[in-house]
Amino acid sequence: MGEIMTYKHIVFDIDGTLIDTEYAILHSLQKTLEVTLNKKIEISKLTFALGIPGENALEKLGVDNISATLELWIENMNEFSDRINIFSGIDDVLKALTSSGYKLGIVTSKTKDEFIQDFYKLEINNYFDIVVCADDTEKHKPFPDPLIKYMELSRAEKHEILYIGDTEYDMNCARLSKIDFALAGWGVHTNKHIQATYYLKEPTDIFTILFSKRNKKNISDWLKWAMELQFIGQVGLTYSKDNFDIERFQRIREISAKILSNYTDYGVEKINDIFCNETGFQTPKIDTRAAIFNNDKILLVKELDGKWSLPGGWVDVNQSIYSNIIKEVKEEAGLNVIPKKIIAAQDRNKHNYPVYAYGICKVFILCENNGGKFETNIETIESEYFSMDNLPDLALEKNTVEQIKMCFASNNSDKWEALFD
Repeated sequence: MGEIMTYKHIVFDIDGTLIDTEYAILHSLQKTLEVTLNKKIEISKLTFALGIPGENALEKLGVDNISATLELWIENMNEFSDRINIFSGIDDVLKALTSSGYKLGIVTSKTKDEFIQDFYKLEINNYFDIVVCADDTEKHKPFPDPLIKYMELSRAEKHEILYIGDTEYDMNCARLSKIDFALAGWGVHTNKHIQATYYLKEPTDIFTILFSKRNKKNISDWLKWAMELQFIGQVGLTYSKDNFDIERFQRIREISAKILSNYTDYGVEKINDIFCNETGFQTPKIDTRAAIFNNDKILLVKELDGKWSLPGGWVDVNQSIYSNIIKEVKEEAGLNVIPKKIIAAQDRNKHNYPVYAYGICKVFILCENNGGKFETNIETIESEYFSMDNLPDLALEKNTVEQIKMCFASNNSDKWEALFD
């Protein structure tokens, strides 16, 4: 994810994101193949067809006359039109986004004819300014061409667009376009191999992203400038020999501390304790968090304030990331773990709120449980495994729902590549 800024364009996929077409698509395809291939294929073996162009699906099925079969498929879809519905909450979200001034668009694998047939009757097409269909580009998803076409038509910059979809095709289209991607969890068939900037549980989660980014923008410039002043002051004090220069650099640090105190929850004394006791070159702190799974449930520890987090903490000066996460999990959860791979390295202030007055690099690590049990300690009072659908009250300053979902996605993927920003 790039610098903190407000999105201006919210672009949606259709099937599995705006409307629930799974039943209609799969059953009409099954009926079509009974005619063209003279055999009835189980629905479970046709789910790959969700979210990709119909031509591609038929090609994968070994259909010879793709054009005629596609026409028959579209015709059979009419029989299941009563099973096509807008996902709950979508209409209200579209209405609110429009009234808030966002430009809405669609990038879909449907052809224009399919789009008109399936979408117009649901009466939400008027919300969208630009629609890019499969026949608008030579290459379709997962290639970047459809989103690039949207940028050409809308004259939007990449950082102004958030693309929301539910398939690996959507993910790759956004990734290759270098556009932020949000996974629509309410319609996703499987999140295996799907890596996203954001993981949405329900449509209204979109507002959490948009408004938190907007709030961060209001204070991020002042914090950025103040932190830069701290950096300049600290380096100046380290290398300056002239007494007058030393006084000036000291004053720069004092002014910076006051600015930071004004825009954060910390008092000047706390700011001075965090920054002004440091010497030398100022660098971000490192925080490690362990993702430990058991039967598709993730381990969380309950802290003294009653909120839950992934076990972890600051990397000590005499520890590596590998050794530190082993130490932290043992202290907070009582488990012996084997770190397996890095899930992500994130700039904390781009993902967690409230914004802190100093830089933190959060490293999420997938770990394997190698025995042990929880023991009472001075930092945590309980540990428990939770499913994604039953998360407790999280310590959001340490781990958000999106970050927990990211850990689940990594655990379910055989080819996960570490995320970083």
